[in-house]
Amino acid sequence: MTRSKKRKKKPIDIRREFAENTSFHGVHQIYTTWRRPVVVFWLTLLIVVLGLLIYQVTLRVLDYATYRTTTQISEEFVYSLPFPAITICNYNRYFNLTSEGERNDADNLSYSLDYGKPRNLSYFDSLGESFSLRKFMIEKGWPMKTNVTLFHCDISSSISCNESYFEPVLTHNLGLCWTFHTEQSQRIAGHSHGIHMSLNVLQSEFTENPIFGKWEAGIKFQVHSPDVLPQVDVYGQSVGVGLWASAAIHKIQTEHMYAPWGQCEREQQSLKFHSQYSLVACMRECHDERLIANCTCRGPSLSHYNETRECTVQEVAECVAPTLYNLQYNVGPKECGCTQPCNEIRYLSLLSYTTFPSQRAAEGIEPLFNVSYDYLKTNLVGLSVYFDTLSHTKSVESKAVEESALISDIGGQLGLWAGISVVTLVEVVQFAISMLDYRCESKKDKRRRRRRGQKKTTTTATATATATANEPVNEATVV
Repeated sequence: MTRSKKRKKKPIDIRREFAENTSFHGVHQIYTTWRRPVVVFWLTLLIVVLGLLIYQVTLRVLDYATYRTTTQISEEFVYSLPFPAITICNYNRYFNLTSEGERNDADNLSYSLDYGKPRNLSYFDSLGESFSLRKFMIEKGWPMKTNVTLFHCDISSSISCNESYFEPVLTHNLGLCWTFHTEQSQRIAGHSHGIHMSLNVLQSEFTENPIFGKWEAGIKFQVHSPDVLPQVDVYGQSVGVGLWASAAIHKIQTEHMYAPWGQCEREQQSLKFHSQYSLVACMRECHDERLIANCTCRGPSLSHYNETRECTVQEVAECVAPTLYNLQYNVGPKECGCTQPCNEIRYLSLLSYTTFPSQRAAEGIEPLFNVSYDYLKTNLVGLSVYFDTLSHTKSVESKAVEESALISDIGGQLGLWAGISVVTLVEVVQFAISMLDYRCESKKDKRRRRRRGQKKTTTTATATATATANEPVNEATVV
C-alpha cells in the first residue's frame, strides 16, 4: 500500500520533496520562496554557477586527457658501483690473409656488407660448401691474446685481468669485437680505481682497402650495461693509436612512462633470445628474422638461430649483404614494432686524451716486448674507464595528473561552486529514479485504463448483440 501511494505522487510533489531535502545549494531557495525576484535571482545564480562548474571540470578532464608527464631527476650516492661492460672493436677487420685471392675476397666481402652491393667472392666459393664465412671472420678477426694484443690490463690498479675477461662478438661491419666483463665493483671514485688496459691494434698487419675500407687506425669502444647488446658502430667512441683515452663515466637510470603517457609498453614484449628487453635486442631479432625469411638462411654475424643453416658464400653476396643494408637504413623500430624499454640504464662518457706511451715509458716497454718506440707509437692504444663519482642519476617519469588528483580536483570544484558531494549526487540519482518511476507507472496506468475501456466496450457490444438476437419478432410486420 505504501509503495502504491509513493508511485501516485505527482511530479511537482517529487520535485518539491527533492528541493526541500537536497544538499544541492540554491535549489532549496528556488522552491521555498514565494517572491518572483528572489526566484529569478537564485535561478540565474544557479545557472551561472553550473556553467562555471562544467567549464572548470571540463578543463580538468581535458588536462588529464593530454597525458602529460613530469620527470623527477635525483642523484643517489652509493658505496660501490658495479663496472659496466666495455665492447672494443678494431678498425681493421681481417688479419693474417695469406693469399691474393683471400685478400681480394676479404675486400669484396667488406664492400658488400658496408654498401649492400654484391661482389665477386669466387675464391671463397671455390673452397667448397664446407667453407664457413662465419668461421673465416672469427679466425681472421682481431685476436685478443695476453702480451700480444692485450699488453696490459688491471682493475683498480690491483687486480690483473687477461684475455679470459673478454668475450668475442662478431659484427658484420666491424668484424670481430670483444666485450670486457667483470663482476668487480668500484668502491672509490676516480681514475686510479677504474679499469685500465693497453691494446695493440696491429696496424702493421692492416688489410683494409684504402679506397673503400676504413681509413682510421685505432679502436672504437662502447660502455654499456651487461644486459644490453652493444652497438659500437652507432654509439661507439674512438681512440687513435699513440693515445691514452680516459673515459669518466656516469650511470644514468631512466624509468619511462607506459602508453598513453609515454612510448614504452606496460607489458614489455618477450624476446626469443634475450631475457632482458632492450630496443637494440628487439631490433636485432627483428632484422635477423626478416633476413632469414628473405634469404632462407642465416648470415655469418648471426649468433642465434642455430636450427637454420648458414648461408653459402654466394647467398651472402647476393642476398644477405643487400638485405642487411636495406634493413639497416629502411626498417626501424616502427616497422619492427619495437618500443622504448620502460627501464633503461645508460652510461654517459666524458673523454680526455694523453699521448701514449711517453718516451720514458717506451724505454721500459721496448725490452719486454722486443719492439721499437716507433712501433709502440703506431700500434698501441690505451683506455681507462672509471666512475667520476660514486653516485648514479635516476630519472623517473610520472603522470602530471594522477587519477586521485583529478578526482580531488573535480570534487573541489563541485564543492566550491555548488556544494555538491557524493551524497548530493546520490540524492540527484534518487530524484531521477523517482521521476522515471513515476513516468513508468503513469504509462502503465494509461495502458490499464485503455485495456479496461476496450474490455468495457467489447462487453457492451456483446450484450447489445445478444439482446438483439433474443428480441421476439413482431408478427404484424410479416407479409
